[in-house]
Amino acid sequence: MAEVNADATLIPDKAEVWLQLATAGTNLDPAKIPETVDADLEALGWEFSGLIDEKKGIPLNPSIEVKEYNAFGHPRFRVKLKNGKLESGFTVLETNAVTKKIVLPGSAANKIGAPRNVQIFVLYRFLDEDAAEGSRCWVSLTKAPVETKSHGGIIEGELSFAEMVVHHTTDAAGDVFEVVDASADDVEKTFTIDAAVTEYTVTAGADTTAAITTKTASALQSALRALASVQALPTPGVSVTGTTGGPLVATFTAPITPVTATGTGGTVTVA
Repeated sequence: MAEVNADATLIPDKAEVWLQLATAGTNLDPAKIPETVDADLEALGWEFSGLIDEKKGIPLNPSIEVKEYNAFGHPRFRVKLKNGKLESGFTVLETNAVTKKIVLPGSAANKIGAPRNVQIFVLYRFLDEDAAEGSRCWVSLTKAPVETKSHGGIIEGELSFAEMVVHHTTDAAGDVFEVVDASADDVEKTFTIDAAVTEYTVTAGADTTAAITTKTASALQSALRALASVQALPTPGVSVTGTTGGPLVATFTAPITPVTATGTGGTVTVA
């Protein structure tokens, strides 16, 4: 049975919605995409929408047209899917300077208007406080209209709410979101091991492994994970893949230097 890795499961403790009103152009400026989950989004031009409904969260609503082709004696002998669409949503619980721009915006800040075409870029950030590497951002790549689907009005003793639906469009590749997670700063190192090598050691950061006598991914991974410099990286520190004899690819969960290897009986190169 495969090992269960609970830390790899996203269990959000917090979700945030950040917005940018779209102007000219269709695609998001790549400079607006954060490099890491904990980046300063305000410095990148994003505006925080405030509290959202934790029960409704951030739903996704995918849809696609199903076209069935029938022939005599052969129902559904062929099926085509076309015109795929994706909507996302969130329910805001605050009336603030940001939400006023998208929830029934009027001609001025002190006005409430009828529904109209408001185009935005949206960034959803999910934070898992128990496993930081599980946190991530979804960043919309193209501008999309945001619709006020319903509004709670004013009720005594109740939070006001506005249910928003974002009608996403796709970029040239057919994508809607770019995902930014803990893998954004992952570093890959490829180990090429000469056939004549009988054992080798690896230096990662300030530490060097014990002699590794088998040329398997599991042997290299175990040796690297025993190093203090690797243990200091976000969990699990490093993962190694590849067939016996190599090349072996080590993926570190954050930048680490140097990464070098020394072989006995032959050369081990790291690139």
